[in-house]
Amino acid sequence: MSVYSINLRSKLLAGPTELSVIVPNPPRDLNPQAFYSSGKKYKVLWLLHSGSGDQNDWLRNTNISYYAEQRQFIAVIPNGLNSDFADHPQFADGYNFSSFFFEELMPFIYNWFPASDKPENNFLSGFSMGGAATWMFGLMHPERFSGIAPLSSPPRDYSFLEPYRGLTASEFRILTSENRTALPSGYGNPKGGILTKEINMIAKYPTVGDFLDSCECSWERFREVAAERKLPQIYVVCGTEEKGFMKILNFQKFAEGLGVSDIVYEFIPGEGHNFEFWNSVIPKVLDFFKL
Repeated sequence: MSVYSINLRSKLLAGPTELSVIVPNPPRDLNPQAFYSSGKKYKVLWLLHSGSGDQNDWLRNTNISYYAEQRQFIAVIPNGLNSDFADHPQFADGYNFSSFFFEELMPFIYNWFPASDKPENNFLSGFSMGGAATWMFGLMHPERFSGIAPLSSPPRDYSFLEPYRGLTASEFRILTSENRTALPSGYGNPKGGILTKEINMIAKYPTVGDFLDSCECSWERFREVAAERKLPQIYVVCGTEEKGFMKILNFQKFAEGLGVSDIVYEFIPGEGHNFEFWNSVIPKVLDFFKL
């Protein structure tokens, strides 16, 4: 396989961004010139990192390069910083990652690499923060992916904010700064109070209601996409001792209550929020995607 480390200047991120792209090598028995001019297109696996990571995490800590070569697919791993892979129009000149992913990164990959743009040949996965973004992207544009596999992450449920729907961003900041434990955290320890990152995530919208109606609240977006019968294939993987495990069980009941019974869940005993776990489930994810 070949690994491309790319510094891409982005209009929608208002500056350069980094990404890694893994491409299988030509078969040894083929003439390179004939192979590279054949127009062959590979299936594409889009991979998203965790909140403390970058585009190299999948390369450093998993065997994804080996599998890309062995199973003949392209892997695209962007660097989303600690942005939740969401749009942040109020940061600097704008750091709009969701828009970048669909409107800039995908066209770049499809037109500069031998990557198939057919939805049936595109798949999405990520762990932790990247798992949350896998839910978000997969429900924003389910028509772009044949399957999604969120690892160690339930869809985001912030329904507890409904009583505060009418608060403006500044009012919400005042409420949470004066009493951090007035609201629980949407993830982690709910008794510890809402996290700074969550406050910033919510308060970048004009009102709390705008956040609740956004693509970032993927629990409710799931309800909408399921009603439209547009869901991609979904494979959910989580360790039974992870903080998000109970939320995933609650989501399973929620989805089944909506009549969605074909999601595949893989619950593995133990604490799964680490690279040893994520590396071990890669073959399961690839088998589910038939890659």
